Amino acid sequence: KSHKPSSSNPSPTKKIGNSNRRREDATAVAVRVVQGMVWLHPSRTPLEALAAMETGELLPPPRVPEMDVAGYRSTPVVRDFPIDWTVLMENIMDPDHGHFAHSSSGMAKGFDWYSSDGVDNQVQVKEDFSDEGGWKITSSVNAVEKLIKYNRDVRSANEDESNSNKATEETPKKATTTFVAPSSITLGRRANSTDLPPFITAFWVCPTGTGKSRFMSAAIGKTPFSIPRWLIHININNFLDQDTFLLCGQHRAVLEREAEGYLRGEDTAGLVGGSGTTTTTTTTPNSVRKSTYVYRSPSEKMPVRIGQFFDATLSRAPNRKEGVLAWHGKNSNNHKLLESWPSREVVLDRYAQHTKICQDSMDVVKNCDKVIGTSKAVALALTFMKMVWQRSSLAASVETALKNPFVSGVTYDAIRQMLARSTSFFCSLANRIGASLLRDKVFYSILALAFLSHSLASRVKREFFFKFDEELHRKDIKAIAKNWIDL
Repeated sequence: KSHKPSSSNPSPTKKIGNSNRRREDATAVAVRVVQGMVWLHPSRTPLEALAAMETGELLPPPRVPEMDVAGYRSTPVVRDFPIDWTVLMENIMDPDHGHFAHSSSGMAKGFDWYSSDGVDNQVQVKEDFSDEGGWKITSSVNAVEKLIKYNRDVRSANEDESNSNKATEETPKKATTTFVAPSSITLGRRANSTDLPPFITAFWVCPTGTGKSRFMSAAIGKTPFSIPRWLIHININNFLDQDTFLLCGQHRAVLEREAEGYLRGEDTAGLVGGSGTTTTTTTTPNSVRKSTYVYRSPSEKMPVRIGQFFDATLSRAPNRKEGVLAWHGKNSNNHKLLESWPSREVVLDRYAQHTKICQDSMDVVKNCDKVIGTSKAVALALTFMKMVWQRSSLAASVETALKNPFVSGVTYDAIRQMLARSTSFFCSLANRIGASLLRDKVFYSILALAFLSHSLASRVKREFFFKFDEELHRKDIKAIAKNWIDL
């Protein structure tokens, strides 16, 4: 329902530059909600977008089929990074890096399913070009051990040949990676191209500025119950911290090379097809990745095509070229970056990048603060009561009476005298409860519970702030030797 404000009740205004603009004067852009995610088309108005979708000129946002199937549950995660979105996406679709960068996470086997040995298990790549200009690429390979098997065989040279080559599955599933331009990725093991896997991981990476991006992911699977989001967030944040600092260095080099390509007058307007033909008119490619990256692994068929796609299309992304050139002009001099190398505390600041923008995580931090505060208060109050109670003759009489009112030295007269001193029934009840709480067994049990609660809440809270320092990083990389033999 629309509302037109009257002159006597003007709309709130926001000062932009030297002028005041009303809220209704803001530019309207096309918005669509798909599977719980908001998609924007900044270059089209809502009416223009509707008309373009009716004619097929504008494709709808990509969907993850499993999210529409009954029985599948989705647990989303979000995090902002000071990393260029192209570098993040290439990293997600590079299976080889996980075997080394994420060794300590226990995910080496999972990454190995998506890699290729170049012999028996080669990657198959399929591309789909729609008439409307959409592009989708799918990579699939047998989901069996490859690098892990080789490493195991080299370490165990005397291992029985028949056992080392025994397949774990008669018909292995296909480890499938699907990229739908410009920013949607899914990974999952499928029995065939149309099979719905029991579990997949979906990713969406959105640029939020030059060298900045918002990383969104969802664990989607057939599970009888939903795992608390904050537990998933802790796990994914530990996982992301393992190689993000390395990606920070990579993205600086990539942005610098991209800017140099623009400065040389190179520009792009299309994507070279798999057969060598061109789908749209192109000029000289801005060959950032071709001149910077070295592709040698048989697993990199898909990353090569993704690199070609970015090199061919990035200059057409809104404000991309201008932003990269502005970044380069401010941060470089004679091919040397002036921008200081950010610290781990900045690059891996979980609180600023994740916690503040995730209500579930913020709620966990607030609850942890409550537990920490309550446990401190209980421990201090109980300790104070113990100190005061031990010095009180009244407390001693109550404690003795509670143990046994018939012991020598304690008579009914003494008990009546003690109760007479109590000003009310509640005071008497408090005395009894205090005596019970301050018995050694109960007292130390409550202190231990308070300490345990404080310790556990502090550890959980820490997971939502900067954690992955240099010492933890050095311990982390030692796990590489367990997954790969140093020849």
